[in-house]
Amino acid sequence: MAVDSTPATTVKNMLNGIDYSALIGGPLQAAISAQAMAAKSSWEFIQQVGLTTNQQGETSALNVTFMYQKDGSMVKLIVPILTIVPIPMIVIDNIDIAFKASLNASSSECNETSSSESLEAGGEGSAKVGWGPFSLEVKAKANYSSKKDSKATKDSRYSVEYTQDVSVHATQADMPAGLATILNILSSSVAPNVSSNGMVEVDKNAIAPTKDAAEVVSIDVKNGEGLIVPDAKVELKIDYASGATNQNLKAFFGHLQEEKKSGETIELSDGIDTLTFKADGPVDPAIVTLTYTDPKSNVITSKIKVAAYTAA
Repeated sequence: MAVDSTPATTVKNMLNGIDYSALIGGPLQAAISAQAMAAKSSWEFIQQVGLTTNQQGETSALNVTFMYQKDGSMVKLIVPILTIVPIPMIVIDNIDIAFKASLNASSSECNETSSSESLEAGGEGSAKVGWGPFSLEVKAKANYSSKKDSKATKDSRYSVEYTQDVSVHATQADMPAGLATILNILSSSVAPNVSSNGMVEVDKNAIAPTKDAAEVVSIDVKNGEGLIVPDAKVELKIDYASGATNQNLKAFFGHLQEEKKSGETIELSDGIDTLTFKADGPVDPAIVTLTYTDPKSNVITSKIKVAAYTAA
């Protein structure tokens, strides 16, 4: 009997019929979609938590303000919220796809033939032979039957089993370079020690001008949110120690070096400028007071100590 190659052909056809593009591409497509969802979630988090939009449609970073005591007064610490909260950034960095197929095919065929014959003798006919006292009677019976049976059986069985394991590993992604740059800029914008009503900020709290060396002081005015106030008007006042006779301290405003006397007002058009202090002769100890009055009539001051100078 020839070997039946049908099962092998069937298995081969079944293997060729497996949709490997779906088996492998499906998990990959799902991972890509999940990564896109993660990126969208990060952007939505930044928009909803770290940014705010005003009525003019302008978007700005959302700040959180802390009030605390310093040197006996309440001051503010203004920090962009994106610099103090973790930003969720999930990235899928590894995908393992394991696929196993178990195919079983079998075929069986059975041919069966049987035959039988029987011969049976008996008495159907009779005869008597003999003479006198000697005689013989014979009876005979004969039967004949013939039987022939045939049987054919063919059976085929097939089974298919698929097993697929998909393993996905995700971690917190490294911060994109652009976002890292933005956060660095926001971190540098942290405004510590801002008064609750604002402040007149100077880069020097003590100066010692002489006849040969001037002292330059940078001045800016900030509101209670830590923002520079343009066109701020600041009053300049120079107070000497009681009984001082050497009052030779001179103040000059801006890059044009406009001389300003005690009691005069200087206007910071950009909210920031400079004062240059010079000594025309001996100077007794003094205090320079800069005073700004905000739109709510809050008076904000800053003081600069001036060291004594004795001309040679």
